[in-house]
Amino acid sequence: MGKQARMKRQRREQANYVASLTACEGTWLERAPDTAEQERIRSTDQMLRGFRTQAAELGNNREEFNRFSLDIFREERWAPLYLDDWVIETVIEEVGEPPVVTDPDDLSFSNYLLQALGAIATSRFRRAMAEQARRFLPIYLGEGRNKEALAIGHNAYMTVMSEAATPLLVQTLVGGLARYYESLDEEEAVEADGNQA
Repeated sequence: MGKQARMKRQRREQANYVASLTACEGTWLERAPDTAEQERIRSTDQMLRGFRTQAAELGNNREEFNRFSLDIFREERWAPLYLDDWVIETVIEEVGEPPVVTDPDDLSFSNYLLQALGAIATSRFRRAMAEQARRFLPIYLGEGRNKEALAIGHNAYMTVMSEAATPLLVQTLVGGLARYYESLDEEEAVEADGNQA
């Protein structure tokens, strides 16, 4: 097999891997970005470099930046990037069920998230999630939401360049867990209705 054929196969395998991680089936995120989309992302990167002052301000308060980022990733448009059921099942097999927390000072759920991400967030996983997140950059910049675009870009960068539990990874995990348990509850409700009939 020639070098170009190997590269094409690797790109296909990577695209399938990226799509398989999340609940993006049937959405635009399921397909790998084409040349035009890749160019829009590159162009957005160049435009964002002009907002260095805003970028520096974002980094002044880490706690505020994390809250701001989580608010972005909780927007409905990010739901397709929440982790797919097979990834959630892998987490549960590795680290167990998430704890139910009622006390806001109880850190057991936060600790669970850190442990869960430690189990699944390989460098390949991190790169895949960051690449998918970067696909939203042209959308946010097009809406004039420069601060949000900067936060997304920084999250993508930190996701790849560190082993941190970035807001991007945390929210895709939390969203995936929520969807997984909601679907289990729905299945149990349907089974209960069926048994009563």
